[in-house]
Amino acid sequence: MRSAVANQALMVRAESDHYYPSSLANRPIAVQFHAGSHYTALRLIEGYIPAEKIKLLHYGSPRYRFEALMSGEVDAAMLMEPWIALAEKNGCRSVCEGHYLGAENASDNMDKETFAAINRAVIKAVDLINSDKKRFLHYLIDQPRFAAIADEWGGLTPDDFHLPRLRYTHPLPYTDEQVEDTYNWMVRWGLLNASVCANDFVDNRTAEPTAADD
Repeated sequence: MRSAVANQALMVRAESDHYYPSSLANRPIAVQFHAGSHYTALRLIEGYIPAEKIKLLHYGSPRYRFEALMSGEVDAAMLMEPWIALAEKNGCRSVCEGHYLGAENASDNMDKETFAAINRAVIKAVDLINSDKKRFLHYLIDQPRFAAIADEWGGLTPDDFHLPRLRYTHPLPYTDEQVEDTYNWMVRWGLLNASVCANDFVDNRTAEPTAADD
């Protein structure tokens, strides 16, 4: 599992009448199809709204979802950091939000030694970031594709972030139950072909740490 625990929030504008997910039945919600915002929106909303009343629209990257929200093209948008912080700074609020797992991608020829070395480096990075999250927020704020848009909306500082949203954990393999449950959920929503085996998507390889320079 990926060490950066992703977060998506269902955001509405300050003047919106939406304060809970159920009021968004049959209302347009901006996501990116077949990505985290899409899957998380379904996970969060399906407990409140029947499937036929969930109206998700593909707006692509977080920038375009943010702009669609702020312009009033959609009632709500799924956003991740640093776009959540920017939306909140401009008066928006979260109707609901959730954290979700991601997977690390590697080629089939990744050898065990390299895999182990990468994981050791990731573990060190996780511990360093968790020791002082504010110290590293400039990497989010200064992303060129984000910074240009953020400047138009007042910009961000590290103090604008809700730090508990930013979660980093040591890498671990998926459990068989997690893989099976996620696979079955995606098949139920028509996001995967049922004829494809879950094992075709997840390789839970593990490797013993090997000696390397720290």
